[in-house]
Amino acid sequence: MRMAFWSTLVGGAALLLVLLGASRGEATPIYAIRAANACDTCHIEPLGWANPPVKDRLCSMDCRGCHVSPTGGGLRTPSGLYYGRQVLPMFGARPGDAADPERYRPEGYPNKGRARFREEFSGWWPGSIPAQSIPERYGDINPDPKLRAGFDIREMIYLPTAGEDDAAIFPMQADGHLAWQPLANLVAYVSGGLTGRKREDNLLADAEEVQDEREWVDYLTVREAFVMADHLPDNSYVRVGRFAPPFGWRVPDHTTFVRRDTQFNQYRSVFGVEAGWNPNYPHVEAAAFYQGLEGWPGDQNERGLGGAINGGWRDLTWQVGGSLHFLKRLDEGAPSDLTAGFHYGLNLYPLVILGELDYKRVIAGDPSQESADGLIAYHEANLLISRGISGLLKYDWSDLDLRLKDDQSHRITAGATWHPYTHFQLDVQYRRNWTGKNPALDFAGSAADEVLIMPRAWF
Repeated sequence: MRMAFWSTLVGGAALLLVLLGASRGEATPIYAIRAANACDTCHIEPLGWANPPVKDRLCSMDCRGCHVSPTGGGLRTPSGLYYGRQVLPMFGARPGDAADPERYRPEGYPNKGRARFREEFSGWWPGSIPAQSIPERYGDINPDPKLRAGFDIREMIYLPTAGEDDAAIFPMQADGHLAWQPLANLVAYVSGGLTGRKREDNLLADAEEVQDEREWVDYLTVREAFVMADHLPDNSYVRVGRFAPPFGWRVPDHTTFVRRDTQFNQYRSVFGVEAGWNPNYPHVEAAAFYQGLEGWPGDQNERGLGGAINGGWRDLTWQVGGSLHFLKRLDEGAPSDLTAGFHYGLNLYPLVILGELDYKRVIAGDPSQESADGLIAYHEANLLISRGISGLLKYDWSDLDLRLKDDQSHRITAGATWHPYTHFQLDVQYRRNWTGKNPALDFAGSAADEVLIMPRAWF
């Protein structure tokens, strides 16, 4: 290992304090699927309060339980802050310690409730106390703030084990978030930061060797900015502005093939209107949008018009859903995209299994070109080993042109996530990448191994 890398690694800790990032913070669907085992995020165990009518219920087993943005990522709700401080970390103060469940449980209450596959709920006993009348259920977290702020900062340490690529350390994410809630069912939200600095090689290079003529304002990006009517009857919402369109699982790794090859990457935000409906347990979200607004800070999308719809069933221990997305690019001769997908999730506590299979058709916009059909797949098994530690095994597969033989891309990832303390996370992954081999088509095939280390701070 080169000495330059170690010196850069030492300096990497300082970069965590710099608001400079290359990607948006995304949602983690594992937590939404596993939420049925953390009902004390919103309830005092084991339900010492009254069950509201279905039209008033907010429990949804999706991103909205923890994030202001319905498609996930960014600023957390009070429930999201509580979950992040109470459930995830190995050590640190827990806001739930401020509440005394014995004061609210009905006489003769059962043991701690639980949700298990095939068993559904067991040990849960509704009470008669409304949730709003329990002021300390979130501890020191304000359950109904008018103004909320937060941030996400993540570093990437990249260590290839073979090949010509050098080790590198660079800022992966650095965003700030702000939400204002002037009325009970109305919120204004904005999330943004700075894009990464583009260099010819990587951050191991000496600073004086880097040539970049852009001003600092050219790095600004506003990823989401919308006004939303939220928590309407049947847990529905409507938002207008800039947002990430709904589609499949928005896993936090934007290099995953179901995100990279479907163009739902870290830069994908659109301008439009979106509406959702989720009355426990069916759900549907639909959006109509325009993308590629010239002059908008950080917009790197091609000009286009489109729509997306996502729907399915979110039960306590399993989920199934489907998505459809269409994008008509407006530049002359540019192709259009039609993407359809199926996704699923199983809560086999402490194991969560999720997957996604997408079909993508690139429709040629020029008569001299041909349309192409492709398939992209993602599967993950995530095991909660102990409080604060989980392990994962992932498999990615992509074939963007089914007419060609042996041109697929594959990736196997093994890793672990550690939440040692409140507001801090460390991800370590080992990835094996390889492609098909077809000498007749000049596909020589390739293989590469890499180690990723990603420290993260959030609030």
